[in-house]
Amino acid sequence: MRLLLDTHTLYWAVREPDRIPDAATRLIIDPANELLVSAVAPWELGIKHRSGRFPEAGPFLLTLDRYVDTLGASELPISIEHSLAAGQLEWAHRDPFDRMLAAQAIIENAVLVTADAAFATLGGVRVAWR
Repeated sequence: MRLLLDTHTLYWAVREPDRIPDAATRLIIDPANELLVSAVAPWELGIKHRSGRFPEAGPFLLTLDRYVDTLGASELPISIEHSLAAGQLEWAHRDPFDRMLAAQAIIENAVLVTADAAFATLGGVRVAWR
């Protein structure tokens, strides 16, 4: 199964794994699953860090490549196809990072590992958390 880690899931998997439910943790650590980390994650973390909303993200971002490797994840770049799909989603949710993650999950046929309930309002996105 392909799994796309939401930004908070990526951070928690490395820094606060107890915040992730057991079922989601089992999916993340299962070597049969392919883990993906979107290029949107460091972008979102960087903006939150610079705005002062997430000061802990600074040190995390400095070693992000190492954490992605430790998780056995692959980077998922943002393509033109992803961008077009994110802009055209029929979804009232306006967060551009969430829109991109949703589009990537749909296009890449990946399950989005997220605690964010906003994704439940968008058809076509498979979510794992509980």
